[in-house]
Amino acid sequence: MDWELFLYRLPTEPSRARVAVWRELRKLGALPLAQSVGAIPVSDRFVSALDDIEARVEREHGTSYRFPLHPSPEQQARLEGEWNALRSHEYAEIVEECKTKFLKEIEFELFRGNVTASEAEEIEADLDKIKRWAAQISERDLFDAPGADAVQEAIDTSQAAFDDFLERAYQAEQRSGPQLDAPEDIAWGEMPEQPDGPARIIEHPGRKQPKPNHKAKGRKSA
Repeated sequence: MDWELFLYRLPTEPSRARVAVWRELRKLGALPLAQSVGAIPVSDRFVSALDDIEARVEREHGTSYRFPLHPSPEQQARLEGEWNALRSHEYAEIVEECKTKFLKEIEFELFRGNVTASEAEEIEADLDKIKRWAAQISERDLFDAPGADAVQEAIDTSQAAFDDFLERAYQAEQRSGPQLDAPEDIAWGEMPEQPDGPARIIEHPGRKQPKPNHKAKGRKSA
């Protein structure tokens, strides 16, 4: 596979221009070889995106240069290895997001009894964001970087946990109507470690509590 080398210079100020171009190159997945130097595999999608970045540099009163690369087999292997290392790191970030944030958030809301339709909507938005993030990385994973399977497993686990939460919220509203009371005011760090199994729900005087849905399929503990 041929590659393209992209070099650019931008004025020192405003710094937002340099940050914006750096960000666009990162979103593209470009392999940074040095400051303001990146390597990109030649494909319609990457070349078109690089055209846009080149135009952005020009609008910001900068200059850019593009050079074709025809790497030797050894150089190609090295470029692919470094490209894959970036993608694997990004995959690991998604797995961490699922395990340390998304699943913990569901546990926390169950713990404090905040099992409502509005909370389910907020959790679903977070899950959709994770899925979009994973799709973006998959698009630039040209060489089958390690980590994609772990991401899919983490997303499947997160989906099962969300489906369980949604079922709990539905059952609670069917029994008692919309829950309008404020949730228990508990700081995140005050939630004790939960044993294996469903997170318990705090008992609130005068409020009917949703029962755990033991029939949810495919759910894994965080």
